[in-house]
Amino acid sequence: WRGVYYRNEKIGFTVSQTISIHDGFELQEDGRLQMSLLGARNVVSIRTTARVDRDFNLRSFDFSLDPGTGGTRVHGEVQGRRLHLIVATAAGSHEQDRDLTEPPVLTLNLARRLADAGLEPGRRYTWTIFDPATLSSSPIRLAVGSRELVSGPRRRVPAFRVETEYTGLH
Repeated sequence: WRGVYYRNEKIGFTVSQTISIHDGFELQEDGRLQMSLLGARNVVSIRTTARVDRDFNLRSFDFSLDPGTGGTRVHGEVQGRRLHLIVATAAGSHEQDRDLTEPPVLTLNLARRLADAGLEPGRRYTWTIFDPATLSSSPIRLAVGSRELVSGPRRRVPAFRVETEYTGLH
């Protein structure tokens, strides 16, 4: 369970789990967010399921976004650098193929992909994040910093500082 905040105000939560499957993992995340749409506060439901291999490389995903007025569903299949998408709304569905410069990563499998690639101080990674909500891709740059002890609710936990640059945010 994780709280979601916008400008220091809690606007919702997400719940995530990882399930081992025969040839990899299934990553699941469900969320509820309160958002203002046309002046009214609505609860938006978001669900993402990603199927990844043992190295956390994305194979396929299902994404749904429902603001209570009719949802959108996106299914994606990854074959190398090609992404096949099926987008369904109340108005109908359509399919499209996209050739990407590199295999895509979802925010859902980013942390696991980073851990699998190696958390060594000084390492830098650049990947392409695919956002199924906007159907867009953007590069993300990660720089692994030093190992630190972070205070948790019961004890101090070792962690790595990771600096991230994504869509103009640092």
